[in-house]
Amino acid sequence: MKKHDVYQQILEVAENFTQTKGYNAFSYRDIAEQVGVKTSSIHYYFPTKADLGQAVVKKHIEALCDELEQLILTKNFSCQKKLELFIDGIVTKTYLSNQKMCLGGMLASDVLTLPDIIQKEVRVFFNRLEDWLKRLLLEACNKKEFCLEKKAIASETQLILSLLEGSLLLARLFQDEKYLTSTRRNILERLIRV
Repeated sequence: MKKHDVYQQILEVAENFTQTKGYNAFSYRDIAEQVGVKTSSIHYYFPTKADLGQAVVKKHIEALCDELEQLILTKNFSCQKKLELFIDGIVTKTYLSNQKMCLGGMLASDVLTLPDIIQKEVRVFFNRLEDWLKRLLLEACNKKEFCLEKKAIASETQLILSLLEGSLLLARLFQDEKYLTSTRRNILERLIRV
């Protein structure tokens, strides 16, 4: 197995464990069993679990930001369509993929037990999501696509993220997708001009 492949597999398995079990619920031994390497191979790339966690979040942020930037730059989509794709992307890549949680949300729930470097990255993750949503909501205000005043963009952004993260938690707890579908519908109904 090539070094780059092992490195990527370690990151993917650690991300999956974080999203399904939580950061504190897995060890290097668990990752080693999944990847098919010794724990010393993991320590070669990531001397500490904090180093691994930081790398997982950074990789996730980079991939997500690339996707979101492409979405915001898409000219032939309405702001409503962009918001729908944003919501559906979170739902599809998390809950509908083996009832995973949002990586940021899962880590945020463990924030008091996380190393400082991971706490910082989780905050960066949510700041980037908020920034993107604010850009989208501002675009929608300028185009008069949403029923929203510019002065309410910051609070609406926080509300949308809170609703999405909360609905993921409840859907997982009750194993019921209706929390996700009703949250999606409610977010859109609040914003869309009739």
